[in-house]
Amino acid sequence: MLKTSLQITIALILSISCNTPLKDELPIIKDSPSFQLIDQDNGIYTDQEFLGKVTVLDFMFTACMGPCPIMSNNMRSLYEEYRENDKVQFVSITVDPQNDSQKILKNYSKNQGVDDFRWKFLTGEINNIKSICQDGFLLFADNLPVGHSIKFILIDNKKRIRKYYNGMDLNEMKILKKDIKKLLAL
Repeated sequence: MLKTSLQITIALILSISCNTPLKDELPIIKDSPSFQLIDQDNGIYTDQEFLGKVTVLDFMFTACMGPCPIMSNNMRSLYEEYRENDKVQFVSITVDPQNDSQKILKNYSKNQGVDDFRWKFLTGEINNIKSICQDGFLLFADNLPVGHSIKFILIDNKKRIRKYYNGMDLNEMKILKKDIKKLLAL
């Protein structure tokens, strides 16, 4: 009887510990939203492009004099660091589509050093972008373009939002790099 009770207790402990996420494990927040936008090369870009790749996504606009230059610099550093890895991609969605045309986004991407398919700059209708931002990625979008979020969003290869990072904070960028490596190892 004592042996059976001990076996049941051990089985319960193992069961609980196997179902508890590790402290180092990235949470699954939710599925990324479905969307269709236009990229800097005038191509259609959808959320299906997230499948099979680790994605870092942000919201920005090219005329921003506030946080966007710092965010773009941090995104460019990540882009350059993962230059040799086509399993990591970067997506920046403009929150000022009335001014950020495909042509302006193309010039902006060139100024950021983008010379391949791994960093896309997307535009579309403002109401669609607001919905993607607020309803899809759970970020505020009340006063666009100036009231946009400074978060970088990490999305795994199954289109799931895993974590948010302050796109202006270098310490957060170090954590983001570690988390990208974790997702690449899965």
